[in-house]
Amino acid sequence: MRRDNAWIFYEDTTIEAVLKTFEDFYVKKDYSNALKFLQKHAGELPPGLLHYNLGTVYSQMENWALARYHFLQAHESGFSLPALTINQEAVEKRLEIDRLENPQSASDYLIKASLFAKEGIFTSMSLIFLVLGLLILKKNPNFKKVMLWTLLVVSPVGLNYWVDSWPRLVVTEPQALSEGPSAIFNTNGELPAGVMIIVRGKGDWQEVIYPSRFTGWVKTSALKKLE
Repeated sequence: MRRDNAWIFYEDTTIEAVLKTFEDFYVKKDYSNALKFLQKHAGELPPGLLHYNLGTVYSQMENWALARYHFLQAHESGFSLPALTINQEAVEKRLEIDRLENPQSASDYLIKASLFAKEGIFTSMSLIFLVLGLLILKKNPNFKKVMLWTLLVVSPVGLNYWVDSWPRLVVTEPQALSEGPSAIFNTNGELPAGVMIIVRGKGDWQEVIYPSRFTGWVKTSALKKLE
């Protein structure tokens, strides 16, 4: 795994001191103490930086599922160091994520496209509609056109918030899939470690809706939610 010194971009002396001690453990390949040190000082680091470093440690410990979770969480937190993408791709290759999350149904394709679009496409669409609307309304403004373009500008933003609200969880250890929301139901498969799923429902048991190849119910208390 690449370990670019992400902390050099931060001028906060507390962050620098924490990351310097962490680097000392990491360079010595004392990953157990590096992990404990990060967890102890988690509140002193920006979320993206914390999750990036947790991901690198779990990678070195060959816990690929937790490494993926933390890399995804770093991305969600706005962390953008190039090494994050490189490390995440390497971990996902180990986990065979391309095969496990390959779309098999129309709903899979729609969900995957929506997740991709929330990474900036929805925002770009909103800005484009805003610029076009201002140009058109400047020439011939009226109430109906203002309402129409307002709707066009706001809709992608609403879609972005909606997609972002989908409950996404990462399977950190293989989990049994149940035919119903209780332990009394028969199992009908297994969720492999590292897979990101989207669920619906409330309570301890929720139904997997993505990827569609893993249909069934899972006890979500054993999974890690992306925030």
